[in-house]
Amino acid sequence: MLLTSYFLWQAVFNDKTEIFGYSQNQMLSYIMLVAVLQSAVLASRSIDLAGVINSGELSNIIIRPISNLWYWLSRDAADKALNLIFSAVEIFLLVVLLRPPLAWPGFSHSAISLLLILPLATLLYYFINYLFGLTGFWTNEVWAPRFLLMVVMQFLAGLMFPLDVLPQNIQDFAAWTPFPYLVYFPAQVILGKIGDAGLVNGLAATAVWTVIFGILVEIIWRRGLRVYGAEGR
Repeated sequence: MLLTSYFLWQAVFNDKTEIFGYSQNQMLSYIMLVAVLQSAVLASRSIDLAGVINSGELSNIIIRPISNLWYWLSRDAADKALNLIFSAVEIFLLVVLLRPPLAWPGFSHSAISLLLILPLATLLYYFINYLFGLTGFWTNEVWAPRFLLMVVMQFLAGLMFPLDVLPQNIQDFAAWTPFPYLVYFPAQVILGKIGDAGLVNGLAATAVWTVIFGILVEIIWRRGLRVYGAEGR
């Protein structure tokens, strides 16, 4: 996927110096940042939660003296660490072999802000993914809504291209969803394309969405336990 995006944008730029307000260096830097952030933020084992509920194996977890939420969060953390290693190796090989022109801003206060942004983005995605997993309490057909989530997220999280290349009305719509704050916003902060006001607004929006989904997860989890029949193995 990374190589496909890399060669696609190289072909798009060709002899052009700038497209959509991005130089070739900035665009190539963006897609590499997205690859790293995707491994750090979007890698998840809680995708298996619905299957665990459907099979009845959830009973083996909830009888243990540990919160189910923390159990899956710890699995997510291990999965992210493994994915980050593979992602780092992939990008290292790409940089060594292809020597792409990259653009990195100097260190600034926005770099410090990442210490807040990345944990919040990771927790936000965990709550979103966990919430979709909880649909397993009511249905065995969890593939379709999760597939829809992935399609929407590919577009609105900026995984395919930066959102600011889109028309303004679509950007405004995306800003009212939680998805840009998962990957697109952190990548823009690293590239130095977010001003002080945008940084504060983005952090606030990420925090608000994280709280909203955290509350929803707690409500749906309690309601799901009421209908859980521990059927299966």
